[in-house]
Amino acid sequence: MPMNSNQNNFIVSPKQPYFVMATSRYYKAVVMNYGISHFYCFNNDIIGNSMIAVPDGCIDILFCCDEKEPYANICGTVLQPRVIPNKRNYYFGIRFLPGLTLTAKQTVMSDFVENEIPFLEVIEDQELFEKITTSRDFNYQIQEFMKMYMVLYQKSLASDKHLDLKNFMLKRINETAGQIKVNELAEQAGYSVRYINKVFTKEFGLPPKVFCKLMRFQYLLSNLNNFDKNIFDANLAQLSIELGYYDQSHMIRDFYELTNTTPGKYIHSLKEKEYNKRLIVL
Repeated sequence: MPMNSNQNNFIVSPKQPYFVMATSRYYKAVVMNYGISHFYCFNNDIIGNSMIAVPDGCIDILFCCDEKEPYANICGTVLQPRVIPNKRNYYFGIRFLPGLTLTAKQTVMSDFVENEIPFLEVIEDQELFEKITTSRDFNYQIQEFMKMYMVLYQKSLASDKHLDLKNFMLKRINETAGQIKVNELAEQAGYSVRYINKVFTKEFGLPPKVFCKLMRFQYLLSNLNNFDKNIFDANLAQLSIELGYYDQSHMIRDFYELTNTTPGKYIHSLKEKEYNKRLIVL
């Protein structure tokens, strides 16, 4: 659910790098506020029939703006890398900050984990669906979505009895790059481990230990995306220490589990696909 508007204190900017590498131009409008990480749009015009989603602890709303068969899904985080089938088309998406989503009737965060639910089953707004799927104007799509979303967002703030605790837990997880242990989180929040596990799992859809693992992975992705290939080997061991892995081998195992590739091969893919040229931050 959305939290308060002070989201620019959060550090994690969740990434789906294979979405970027699947197209020639991936446009990203950063928000980092109101529970939203960023908006994005792209044409799937390179590899055609699929993309790979990696775990990010986030919920996305993805609109396929096909002239004949438009659709939109609310997509929860995957827990392992997953091939996502799609059409060659124009897509518009909203990525929420890790653990957060819009408030909707009869849904909880756990409903979305490793799942896709049609947008209109959760948000019964046919007019918004048609406005977004019939347009390819990125700014217009953002504006129309925000008109609907901010009403739900403000209502959620007023009714969220765990707002302060949720803010605190997410802030500490982000500040520690996902390295904080559940007992430390509980102690700092002033609650029992059992209570923290219960509230966290209910509100965010994942146990805090799993969520922390995904956040550490996302920090790792961010660091790898900024690596110079020529100094990669010299820095990998140091990076594993900074991110709290037991050693370099532990980091590589975790990375492989969540991407089906190694950090070295991932770096090579970024260079080969010219990731930084395809990603256009507005």
